[in-house]
This record gives sequence, structure tokens and C-alpha cells, in this order.
Amino acid sequence: MPQTHSRVALIVCAALAALAVAAIPALATNVVKIDSRVTISAHAPAFHGQVKSDNHACEVGRNVKLFKRRHGPDQFLGHDETNHRGRWKVSVSPLSSGAYYAKVTRREEGAAGTIYVCLRDRSKTQVVD
Repeated sequence: MPQTHSRVALIVCAALAALAVAAIPALATNVVKIDSRVTISAHAPAFHGQVKSDNHACEVGRNVKLFKRRHGPDQFLGHDETNHRGRWKVSVSPLSSGAYYAKVTRREEGAAGTIYVCLRDRSKTQVVD
């Protein structure tokens, strides 16, 4: 008889543990997607721009990567993290003619059952002669 109670207790505990694990993702099901836009300019200083968004948190501390278009894979030239105003800059030396663009990466942050997603973006292409 005592073995039967311990088996039932073990099965009940295992079932409760499985339910708890299954319920964890359900607690954070609210996902808010926020658009981001990245700009690029080739005027001094070097390449620079800004990440813009309706949500200030999606402008600050974002990772921006600079690329040069090529046949085949594009060339990665450098990266920067946006400042408190969403501005970034990457120095390129020596600067050669070509087509350049910037990408801002996607970022996710969760708080109180909600996941905020700052969406990625690619700038327009900036041509340097």
C-alpha cells in the first residue's frame, strides 16, 4: 500500500512539473513589434546616420553595421552602437568609390510578460564617387 501512494505522488508531481514547464511560455505571449529606420550619409564625419523609431528605446544602444556592395558577399566595414540620440558613425579609411549601406540589427527585450521587438532595417544605398 505505501508503494502505491508513493507512485501516485510521483506521477502527480511529474504531471504538475510538466504543466509548469508548459505554462511558462504562455506567460510571455504578448509580443509588441516596433518599426525602426536607419539613415546613412557620406558627408563628414565619414559615414554616419541615425536610427529612428516611434519608441525611444528602439533608438538608443542599437548595433549598426556598415557594408560596401560587391559582387558576391558584401564587404563588412565596421559597426557602431547608437548614442542617446540614436546617432552612429563609422570611419572608413581609405575611402574608395562604391555603394555603401547600413543595417540596424533586430533587438528583443522582455518585461512583465511582454516581449518588445525593435525590428531590423537596411538604409538606402549611398553612392560615393
